[in-house]
Amino acid sequence: MTFNYTAPHNGTPTPGANPDGYMLKPDEGSMTWFVGALLTFKAKAADTHGVLTFFQCDVPYGWQAPVHKHANESELFYITEGEWEIFVNDTVHLVTPGCTVWIPQNTAHSIFVRSKRGRGYCVITPAGFEKFFEDAGEPATAPSMPTHPTHMPSPEELLEVGKEMGWVLVDPSPRRLDDHDHHEH
Repeated sequence: MTFNYTAPHNGTPTPGANPDGYMLKPDEGSMTWFVGALLTFKAKAADTHGVLTFFQCDVPYGWQAPVHKHANESELFYITEGEWEIFVNDTVHLVTPGCTVWIPQNTAHSIFVRSKRGRGYCVITPAGFEKFFEDAGEPATAPSMPTHPTHMPSPEELLEVGKEMGWVLVDPSPRRLDDHDHHEH
């Protein structure tokens, strides 16, 4: 089977990656600081003929994504460290190491990290959404979460960057396990 998808935006390749097949060592990848987190991309659109994006995320306590939808992409998370509250399919799930979360395209979802730190892996398909993180974040200069203030995109900037990617804000606050005031819109 040939998959001839091309991302609708110009993505950058991961150093050392080759769309015809490659292996990266544990400390290799393309690193981006995004809202206080370190995202280490192991596969991006340019590396996989657009099939998928794959990255490791290292996040601090309180890291969050608002309730949002992706018009074009589905996401699969596998959590290896910490406690995450992930809202999907009208339910807030307590997600702990070893748990997997599937988020189909056009599905409202949110994330809140409630432990001191969290680590997980994410597959996004089809590929290309990494451009959102790269455009709204900044290149990481060390393989760790930032220890200094980094670019914090405003809500307006996230909406602008997200618009071209099919990212739709549903609610600016993530759903929480102890949250009884929010109802799905």
